[in-house]
Amino acid sequence: MKIPRIIAHPTSMKITTKIVDRITLKIPGKTASLTAVKITTKIVSLTVIVLAVMIHAGCETVIDYRGPETEPKAVIYALLEPDMFISVTVSESHSVFQVPWHPRQIKDATVRVYRDGELLETLAYTGTEPADENAPVSTHSPYSSATNKPEFGHTYRIEVLIPGYPAAYGETRLPDPVDVEVADTSSSDIGYGNRQLNVKLRFRDPADEENYYRFTAPATIGNYYAFPGEPYDPGQKIYIRSDDLNYGGLSDPIISPMQDDDIFGIYPQNEYYVFTDELIPGKEYTLNLKYSGLNLNTENYEFLRASFRLNSITRDLYLYLQSYSVYGQTEGNPLAEPVPVYTNIINGLGIVGALSFSQDSLKIGEYPVEGVQYEMQQY
Repeated sequence: MKIPRIIAHPTSMKITTKIVDRITLKIPGKTASLTAVKITTKIVSLTVIVLAVMIHAGCETVIDYRGPETEPKAVIYALLEPDMFISVTVSESHSVFQVPWHPRQIKDATVRVYRDGELLETLAYTGTEPADENAPVSTHSPYSSATNKPEFGHTYRIEVLIPGYPAAYGETRLPDPVDVEVADTSSSDIGYGNRQLNVKLRFRDPADEENYYRFTAPATIGNYYAFPGEPYDPGQKIYIRSDDLNYGGLSDPIISPMQDDDIFGIYPQNEYYVFTDELIPGKEYTLNLKYSGLNLNTENYEFLRASFRLNSITRDLYLYLQSYSVYGQTEGNPLAEPVPVYTNIINGLGIVGALSFSQDSLKIGEYPVEGVQYEMQQY
């Protein structure tokens, strides 16, 4: 892209000279010599010429990109889970120099699923047309099975062929789940009328193998909104919302090992709460989860229903989530080193991974209660 040029015309230099001459000669109480005026005129004129040359040279300099052209590739996203039908999302990469880029739904891809080297199914395109023709086109094209769910003990290969692209594929296996239990819960006063919910989640890492984990905690919370100290009003509703209590994992050193040393807040956070068994191989370990400000008044029919999950994930999925988390937090930072996002796709980009999980539940308060009004919040 060329920068608009600015050209200094000789007439403008003459006008500048005259203005300087007049200003110089009209200084009150002083007599300007003709020599001084001429010297000033020459200096100003020379300065204008130099600036004009510099601006002209800078505006005329166009640097062409001479690096290698980035070839577009097929992009595959597939996360296999037990008891879930196999689903694959297909898209295509594009160069940063491809502006404007118009995404499209890829309806003519061939998506095959192999199990232990044998063709299991060719998935069907399951995308739908947007209700509004002016709505933006999704960059991801879904392909799904209506009959096959992944099973333990098998290797699955997802192969995608988009016309004009080489065949791309990735492989994975379902990892075995690891039992987990809520070992203890407590509530502590953290000052200013706030309390902290503490949860201890215990598991034993399987020995003689490398294991990769992700902590998640989907929850349903019911809150009663009233001024502090006011008695319960049966005419008021309990507002219900779905929430994620994953953030409690950041209080545990195995999930957030830099929390005590990061006084400047410069380390990327573990946004996907992933960790390995590198420090606890074959050992029992208890995750210490802390939830500040989660104050539930059960006398006002507030409640919590939470499932604390220990997800066993594949190594490929762990590396993808870890690198994508750092990439997202450093993107756009000119002082950060570029972070490549991990992929296990041959001839393409993306991830084919798998997970399984075990969970234990926590219930606080009664729900539902007859005669109490409830309303679901939509955010």
